[in-house]
Amino acid sequence: MIDDKIKEPQDVQPSAPPPLTTKEKLRAFWARVQCSSLLRRHHFRARTRRRMEGFGAFLSRFPLARQAGDFLYSLGFAGEYSMIQAGRVIESAAIWLSAAFLRAWQDVADTAFPGARTVLRELFEPLYVLCRGVRNIWVHGTNVRREKGFWAGIVADLQYLGRGAVRYAGLLPRMVVYLLPLGSLAILLTVVQVMVGSPYTLAVDVNGVTVGHVANEDTFDSAREDVLQRVNYAGTSGEAELTIEPTYRLAISTEVLDESQMADAILSAVSDEISEGTALYLDGELTAVCAEGDQLELYLDGMLSAYQDDADPTAVVSFNRTVTLEDGLYFTDSFKDYADVVSLLSGVRQAERVYTVQQGDSISLIATKNNLTTAELCELNDITTDTAIFPGDELIVTREEAMLEVQITRTVTWTEEIPFSTQKTQSSEYAFGTTHTVQEGENGIRTITAENVYDTEGNLLEQTIVSSEVTKEPVNREIVVGTKLPSGSVAQVGNGTFIWPVPQYTYCSRWYSSSHKGVDICAPAGTPIYASASGVISKAGYERNGAGSGYGYSIIINHGNGYSTVYAHCLSLTVSAGQAVSQGQLIGYVGSTGRSSGNHCHFEIRYNGRYLPPQNYFNK
Repeated sequence: MIDDKIKEPQDVQPSAPPPLTTKEKLRAFWARVQCSSLLRRHHFRARTRRRMEGFGAFLSRFPLARQAGDFLYSLGFAGEYSMIQAGRVIESAAIWLSAAFLRAWQDVADTAFPGARTVLRELFEPLYVLCRGVRNIWVHGTNVRREKGFWAGIVADLQYLGRGAVRYAGLLPRMVVYLLPLGSLAILLTVVQVMVGSPYTLAVDVNGVTVGHVANEDTFDSAREDVLQRVNYAGTSGEAELTIEPTYRLAISTEVLDESQMADAILSAVSDEISEGTALYLDGELTAVCAEGDQLELYLDGMLSAYQDDADPTAVVSFNRTVTLEDGLYFTDSFKDYADVVSLLSGVRQAERVYTVQQGDSISLIATKNNLTTAELCELNDITTDTAIFPGDELIVTREEAMLEVQITRTVTWTEEIPFSTQKTQSSEYAFGTTHTVQEGENGIRTITAENVYDTEGNLLEQTIVSSEVTKEPVNREIVVGTKLPSGSVAQVGNGTFIWPVPQYTYCSRWYSSSHKGVDICAPAGTPIYASASGVISKAGYERNGAGSGYGYSIIINHGNGYSTVYAHCLSLTVSAGQAVSQGQLIGYVGSTGRSSGNHCHFEIRYNGRYLPPQNYFNK
């Protein structure tokens, strides 16, 4: 039965290992690579060591090799020992030199400054002891904290500090040398910081009483001027005005008043006959005071709104004068009714006044009598300083002007042409005086933006150019003027400027007029005559061979630019027809040939055959 119950053990099959993951495969691969590399290095070192041992055994067979090895070893040992000995010698020498220098320095210091060492010890010994004590306390406390804990270390620090204080109590008086300056510096910095951060103002006093504070002197001056305006407008007597003498002093306060509030405070301190009202200022000048400030403001706004143009958003409606309404305290007697203020604003500021010219008056004298400049008087009457005036004439010396006018400012834009200029060049390829246009000129265009100020009737009062932008550049006209003469030579074309043909002789017996086409320059016979500008002699000779009948010996110079000049009644000539001359070149001498009553040079300037007054080109 027992045998039947005993069962033979069954064979247990081992389970297959789980497959490796990709990460585990990579780790196994990297381990094999490292092992392979380690084995290769180990084999290389072992192989190298065996070869070196074999090479050494090979060399040891030769006596000469052993002797060479012993020599190299001895040489290396000797070199190393020599380096060590040299370093020791250098170190000893450095120490000795440092000690010698220190002793010498101490001797020099003791000789030059006998008490310096004592002074330095007195000054810095407390600091040295303090620093050393702090270090010792820290080291001692750290050691105790490591052995017995944190609080035991703190107790040890306090005990060490107490023992040090008792031991070096004699140094405490000397510590005052350091503590007093530091304390004084701290107090000074604190005082400076407090003073700088304090709100400094100006305290305004009237008759010894402080009426308020202002931020600066400018505010005080503005408030004082405002008070004077209110006093003058009220028509108070001189004595009353002298009693208002506000002064200021430096003070500290966090509350400050502006100029209007300060003016109210000053008036409150000097008079009881004041009331609250609204003041009207025109261009900064007190013009009226009334109690109906709100109605006055509505009236002024209505004057402007009547001319608002919704169709033109750029239009700005304003007054011709700066209008300011200021609420404050004003003398009760200076108040006006609202109707009177409106009547004042709708009236004229100054009526037109006429002055009757008296015997001995002049334009400048009349201007002075009426506090005008000469230019202002001429503008009022549309005259000039050369206008003749006679007794009994009437001149306007003051023009009627409205007290307050509405003006409208509009931004306008327009375009205008930019005239082109002409550039002339000279060329020997063309005949003298002939012109050839290389490039036609073309006007440019600019866009101008301006602010125009109009009155209510649309009359332009003022114009201010805001911007001017060139949208198209002008194209210059280019002209070539010929300089080639028939003979093949080249002449220079005149540049449009002239010089006086008879230098140093400026007296002229006759000037240009409708019956006399030139100027007669008086000079002695034989005085040189020079070309007024460069060009070509077109005619030179007597009478018809020159400038014509009656001109005597005369010259005509063609300057090639439309201009020509004539020199007549010459004594003799130094040039001939067809010859090129330059500006300032000698061409003849002053004489009295032809129809002439005395020695002179008759000089003419012509442009395209038209006579021009020479006096326009020279300063009389």
